[in-house]
Amino acid sequence: MSTSSLGRRLMLVATAVVVATLGAALWVMESPSKQRDRRIDERRIGELTAIANAVDEWRTSKASLPPSLAILAAEPGASLVVVDPVDGTPYEYRIVSTSRYRLCARFATTTSSGDADGAPMFRATTEWQHPVGRHCFERKAGGSDDDAPAGAVVR
Repeated sequence: MSTSSLGRRLMLVATAVVVATLGAALWVMESPSKQRDRRIDERRIGELTAIANAVDEWRTSKASLPPSLAILAAEPGASLVVVDPVDGTPYEYRIVSTSRYRLCARFATTTSSGDADGAPMFRATTEWQHPVGRHCFERKAGGSDDDAPAGAVVR
């Protein structure tokens, strides 16, 4: 076998490996719009977590739930985002009982083991798992003597 023949074969094998690697990478990666949707949903969860923490603090200090997110966000020192980062609609907040409330938002992705495209979920704690679309989380405010566990409610 000549050196030029061996060189051609090695070049063909290397080209096939590179093409296969690029194909696998494109198959595994999500589209840029799907990645953007996941980042925005992670931001929503971060904002809902901050709201839940502020509600807990309000309940602990005032022995009641805040009447609205607008009033909660207007507290001195509060830097809460109470509107959706994409369309600016307010997150939904509803008092359920003296110690329980619901926070609702619309999500573009799901935190199930795989979405419709088979893409893996982003890392969300179990307390903030959600489907695509509108989803409500029922929470129990801190400092409460209500023994019922908090959970997620789809509405």
